Amino acid sequence: MFESLGVVDYPTFLVASLLIVLCPGPNSLYVLRTSVSDGARVGFAGACGVFLGDSILILAVYLGVAALILANPSVFFVLKCAGAAYLTWLAFRILTGLWKDLKKAPPATSGEAVTLSEKKTEKPKTAFRTALVLSLSNPKAILFMLSFFLPFVDTTKGHPGLAFLTLAVTLQFWSVCYLTALTQVGKALLFFFGRRPVWGRIGNAAVALLFLFFAWKLVTG
Repeated sequence: MFESLGVVDYPTFLVASLLIVLCPGPNSLYVLRTSVSDGARVGFAGACGVFLGDSILILAVYLGVAALILANPSVFFVLKCAGAAYLTWLAFRILTGLWKDLKKAPPATSGEAVTLSEKKTEKPKTAFRTALVLSLSNPKAILFMLSFFLPFVDTTKGHPGLAFLTLAVTLQFWSVCYLTALTQVGKALLFFFGRRPVWGRIGNAAVALLFLFFAWKLVTG
């Protein structure tokens, strides 16, 4: 069936795309952190921003934007710097929020719980917009999708567009399953960290440091 569409070795792509989606990155970290700090509804809004951003990147690959970037190294470098700057800004926002939290509130005792009603939460539309920009600000994703998809497309069979669409839908299917699961895991973690605010702060600091690491890798990698 898939061979007639021009897809080469679909079972291998199915497994490989799942492993790729499961690898931690800025998008999944943002969705998980938002789900933990603001609840499943806001986290899912962020996940929807990732879905849309990745779909736009996949469309850009199909339309040949990747080839344009490859032909203009200076443009690619500017895009990488922009992506790194956005990741750095997100990390700075998390760290400044932690600093304000530490200055404003005394440490909670083990019996106290911090609930969503006791702190300012991010709005779903803000989470969606942030996740969308985060997804689109990673130009390496375009080149990755190009290099990852092409070996599984046989241009001599079927229609390359249908083959590309099949691979894109498969990748997005795994992404939807994974990020939706993260929003549900976030509900449990929200309850856990709500009763252990110190661990919540440590988790936020770790996410901020990972964002800074991804920003460094984006520019230097």
